[in-house]
Amino acid sequence: MTSGNIRRAQLISPFGVGAMTVLVDGSTVIAGGLDHWYEGDDVDPGAYRIDEWRLQRRLRVNHFRLPPDYRRPQTGAPRTPNIRLTVPFLRFPTWSFCPYCKRLEQQPLSFYGKARCPDVKHQTPGKPTSKGPAMSQVPFVVICEKGHIGDFPWREWVHRSLQPTCQGVIRLRAVGTGSLSGQVVRCDKCDKFRPLEGVTTATSVDGEPTTVLTSRLEKGSEYSCQGWQPWLGDTTKPCGQPLRGSLRGASNVYFPLVESSIYLPQSASSTPPKLLEILNRPDFVTAIQFAKKTTGEVTFETIRMMDQYDILKPFTDAVIQDALDEISGGKKAEQVYDLDELSPTGWRRPEFDMLRDGIDHPNLVVTTAATPYHSDIAGTFSRVRLVESLRETRALWGFTRLTSSGLNLRDGKSQLWKAQPSPDREWLPAYTVSGEGIYLELDEQRLRNWESRPEVEQRAQLISRRYMGVVVDRQLAPRELTPRLILIHTVAHLLINQLIFECGYSTASLRERLYVSAEREAPMAGLLIYTAAGDAEGTMGGLVRMGKPGNLERAWSTALANAEWCSTDPICMEAGEGGQGPDSCNLAACHSCALLPETACEEFNRFLDRGLVIGSLKEQNLGFFSP
Repeated sequence: MTSGNIRRAQLISPFGVGAMTVLVDGSTVIAGGLDHWYEGDDVDPGAYRIDEWRLQRRLRVNHFRLPPDYRRPQTGAPRTPNIRLTVPFLRFPTWSFCPYCKRLEQQPLSFYGKARCPDVKHQTPGKPTSKGPAMSQVPFVVICEKGHIGDFPWREWVHRSLQPTCQGVIRLRAVGTGSLSGQVVRCDKCDKFRPLEGVTTATSVDGEPTTVLTSRLEKGSEYSCQGWQPWLGDTTKPCGQPLRGSLRGASNVYFPLVESSIYLPQSASSTPPKLLEILNRPDFVTAIQFAKKTTGEVTFETIRMMDQYDILKPFTDAVIQDALDEISGGKKAEQVYDLDELSPTGWRRPEFDMLRDGIDHPNLVVTTAATPYHSDIAGTFSRVRLVESLRETRALWGFTRLTSSGLNLRDGKSQLWKAQPSPDREWLPAYTVSGEGIYLELDEQRLRNWESRPEVEQRAQLISRRYMGVVVDRQLAPRELTPRLILIHTVAHLLINQLIFECGYSTASLRERLYVSAEREAPMAGLLIYTAAGDAEGTMGGLVRMGKPGNLERAWSTALANAEWCSTDPICMEAGEGGQGPDSCNLAACHSCALLPETACEEFNRFLDRGLVIGSLKEQNLGFFSP
């Protein structure tokens, strides 16, 4: 075990449970499970509690918690809870190599500090107890599609045996080229050696998919995953999946699964902001949650007996009860929407319904511009709303390796715990941020007329067919990729790329949230560009200012003009028709025109095409916004 600093938000993504990170001293560590996040003599988890009624129902947990922050005791101050809380990290990979003699040695997960090479070559004559040079952790690990990760089988690989009997010193040397074929493992005792060529690649045996590491470690036998879970300690659950070698810092080693929710009040009622502020204080939150756990409901009688009740005397019992229902997700919340609906469309529809109309609430303020927009905007978008303030909650509910999808909620949550608590006590790590945004909605009738054109459907099918290949290869759940999804997604990227030059936020600070459905009875064709990286007050105002008449027209016309010609055209437009980008699921979209940082995109920079926006070189009238 070692120590270091990491931001709390990073413990949700990208360095959540099961992820590796490098500390300032060069040690690579893996974040431990949730079982030991709040351990100590005097711990009050209620101080870290977050309640978000929609997200709790969706992820089926009792509550959320902020990652613990490290607090030092104050000299002379009374004893307070939650002092010196830390998040557990374990040293992984456990194998290290000497940068001088290339010797490989293994240390336990709980090892603290720097490993020293024990080779006698490094001992100073006359000083047999002298320390050898510091060892560095090996760059390779093994992973499987079930989310497991383990140490590379150095001894098994070099001896070509699942149970090698030779226990000689093994070394990892770089010979010749910088490729894997130039990385050679050698045993000093039996003089066997073997390069690492192919350990990261997939293959097939008798038509069944497997990997080189699994099928060729020993001839005639398979070396499959044993279900290693080093983030939970020395835990294994036999898995049987093919293993693939990987660099420990490779992008496919860890994909955090984060669900986010924009806070939606149960109604636009005039709950006093001051009352909500008081009830969100830690002492009131603790009392409210205790009542909810013991009696199943929260009423104003819950807090009437508190010493601090006098501060609520300016408010009537009815107003207090409305505020309590809103905070705890009471009876009203369950009557508004069926929150057990897990489809993306059903999950987003409540947000869509509320964003497209105005609302004034302490946690969500949506307004309409005071003056009308120019025809460039009014003729393009049927609705434009200024989201002056919003609150977003982001929760980690699992992770995958090798691929970024294909995990269900139950399995995802079980990965985070060694001993998973009962549903009435289960929690997940999360954090809340405030921000601002611009909501835009395309005209539904014009959109239907456009997406029904045969040439539009054919172009969208190019992406859909490629994604179906990914679905088959990775055994994912199929999804419909409609022209409206590709169009709205690309418009969001183009507009974000332009707004960063205008509003003062960085690209990584802006995010997209898509509201897309082609259902005849209840269609959706909206997008929200927002920032959730503001201060505690919510916003800096730059994004909302850009959404006002006079500013949005300029940003939109510039974004559309930039989309007509990419700096890599005609290559981007022509070669893109053969597929490019992640999983080859983009057409005319590259880093010079439409791609964003992955933190800003909901679809991992897939399903993008400028051709459906402004037309292609061959079919200039194809795009929704073609001249």
